[in-house]
Amino acid sequence: MTRPTRAQVQEQNREVVLDVARTAFLRDGYVATSLASVAREAGFTTGIVYSSFGSKADLALRVLEQLQAEQIAALGASVSAVSSPDQVLDQVRSWAAAATASGWVRFELELLLDTISDPRLAAAQTARQNSAVEQASAVVRSMVSTDAVDDATLDVLAEAAVDYAIGVAVRQVTNREASPDGFLQLIRPLLASFAG
Repeated sequence: MTRPTRAQVQEQNREVVLDVARTAFLRDGYVATSLASVAREAGFTTGIVYSSFGSKADLALRVLEQLQAEQIAALGASVSAVSSPDQVLDQVRSWAAAATASGWVRFELELLLDTISDPRLAAAQTARQNSAVEQASAVVRSMVSTDAVDDATLDVLAEAAVDYAIGVAVRQVTNREASPDGFLQLIRPLLASFAG
């Protein structure tokens, strides 16, 4: 039996830390989660966590990158499995409720507020938000025929959807009655025109 290399062990450790951090950030939020508590739950020293990620914010950004990619992929899969605009809207509504209930919004908002004054971290947040728009554009493109609407319009729609989703999610942190329903009804005719 071959022993794992140092690089393999480090990568395994990183994955364990990411999994534990994800659970802790979603459960407790960014502010309440410390690197020491992540290290303890993962069974490592704080030094191993620091050497793997550099800082709590860098660890959180890595967790958010994974979470964002998974969530948008899940949304894409759920809307691609249905055909009518009403079914698409139902899938988006269900996805939004599950995403909000997961703790993702609180985690993301706390991290943003904590890191906004750091130019490096603010730039990383901007890059991640731009990536969300690109991922959302891919989801929208998968739902329409290539000749139904031009790429620039799809990109604007995707950006508007991401911006609206962020706004509703932030409102839901303090107001559980905030809902994406108004926006979903607004875009229903647009979805119908894409399907036609």
